[in-house]
Amino acid sequence: MKRTTLLRFILAVFIGISQTVNGQTKEIRYRYETSLKALSNDKLAVRLKIEGFSEDSLTYCFPKIIPGIYGAMNFGQYISSFEVFDKKGKKLKTEKTDVNSWKIQDAQRIASVSYLVDDAWEAFDDKMIGGFYRSAASSFSDSSFVITPNSLFGYFRGHINHPIEVSIRKGINLYPATSLKKTVKPDHDLFLAKDYHQLVDNPILYALPDTTMIQLPGISVEVACYSTSGKRISKDIAEYIRPLLINQTKYLNNKLPVDHYTFLIYHSLAPNRTHIIGDGLEHSNSTLILLYMPLDIQTIRQNIYGIASHEFFHTLMPLGLHSVEIENYDYNEPVFSKHLWLYEGMTEYFTMHMPIKTGLHTEKEFFKIIEEKISDMKHFDPKLAMTDLSLHPMEMQDQYYNVYLKGALINLCLDIKLRELSGGEYGTKDLVLDLMAHYKGKAFEDKQLFPEMINVSEYPEVKEFISSYIEGTEALPLEEMLLKVGLKMEDGKISEVENITPEQQKLRKDWLH
Repeated sequence: MKRTTLLRFILAVFIGISQTVNGQTKEIRYRYETSLKALSNDKLAVRLKIEGFSEDSLTYCFPKIIPGIYGAMNFGQYISSFEVFDKKGKKLKTEKTDVNSWKIQDAQRIASVSYLVDDAWEAFDDKMIGGFYRSAASSFSDSSFVITPNSLFGYFRGHINHPIEVSIRKGINLYPATSLKKTVKPDHDLFLAKDYHQLVDNPILYALPDTTMIQLPGISVEVACYSTSGKRISKDIAEYIRPLLINQTKYLNNKLPVDHYTFLIYHSLAPNRTHIIGDGLEHSNSTLILLYMPLDIQTIRQNIYGIASHEFFHTLMPLGLHSVEIENYDYNEPVFSKHLWLYEGMTEYFTMHMPIKTGLHTEKEFFKIIEEKISDMKHFDPKLAMTDLSLHPMEMQDQYYNVYLKGALINLCLDIKLRELSGGEYGTKDLVLDLMAHYKGKAFEDKQLFPEMINVSEYPEVKEFISSYIEGTEALPLEEMLLKVGLKMEDGKISEVENITPEQQKLRKDWLH
């Protein structure tokens, strides 16, 4: 072979390889756009621009369920006029395979997808629907838009980790509150997410500006509100949330897992206090809170307090401490973790324990919360192990609420147990913080958490507790544990024992003060 021919051959091979590599590494990026100004019959038109697929066919999905809820929502039910086009505007063949999914042929030709999205609820009021989580769904009106991205935007199965851009045109006065990275302009906004998981994790509240910033050491918190009354409420609510956040920071040893956070609060005006309702859904850097109550700032504050505290503690678990089932969440065929006792039960216990530990509540107020949970727990199956409920929450919706009752009381008993073993120095809060440091942001294997709890705490006695009360169905040792801190239960009421010992007094002080 002549030298020139050899060079041409090498050059041709190099070019061919480069084209192949470029073809394989061409970035797939979701580019969504919609216009709030074009709302028609409570529906928004959404368009997705995307290309670069190599498959012969693909399935486009909307979530059946999302993290933080445990009932099927089937967000595809709100989608209509679903169409897919190539670069020349020619419609591609699609087949709806179930309520949430569309199969698309000739996927290499996909250039755009378009559809209409109906909102899932018109008003947040006392007309509740069993198993329906309005804080996971969207609502559209001329004056406000509660946008949960899982309601508006889908994904191609097998292509969930690509970057996403969302462009939203809007009325000139509307402001988008969210923890997503955003560029805000007078007539439209641009939002960026590294992948579909991050997009779903960040709701957006569009409304007339009513926001108040809270600046604390290590964290910036935005309180963004909309009230159907037309009144501005964010300043009053922020003033109430501020000491809550200060105390939560103190409770967590001045170490917060996030440096920015957004409270999105939608207040629907109720005519009276007959039916006061609050609903919230946690996210990594935000919480969406829906309220139905009169425009009474004291009532609003009181109801926000419990929701905001619980949801903010979710930055610890499952958002900071979680299993691979949550890390690699499947929105249409989810596999659940067995640790709801931790994700919801521990979070609820921290919500109870923080106010007494930081001096916001008295012992009497704390005991009343415990009494109520013990009483309410009796309405649920005592022979259902918490891990079994956790693995099958969708099939056991009638038992699910017990994770906030028995789940919290399990951790109350565990806290006293750990403090007894450690001479008062170590409790459930320390255990959670140590587990977070141990895993360093990495997801744990579901079956390995219990052994690691024992290793991290360095108390082998925890193994028997787990076996009996979390994995097992033995009755919680509430009376036994309360007696260790000098308390007794009679007729459902908690009171101090007679002749309390110095050991009991010390353990209660270490536990509560």
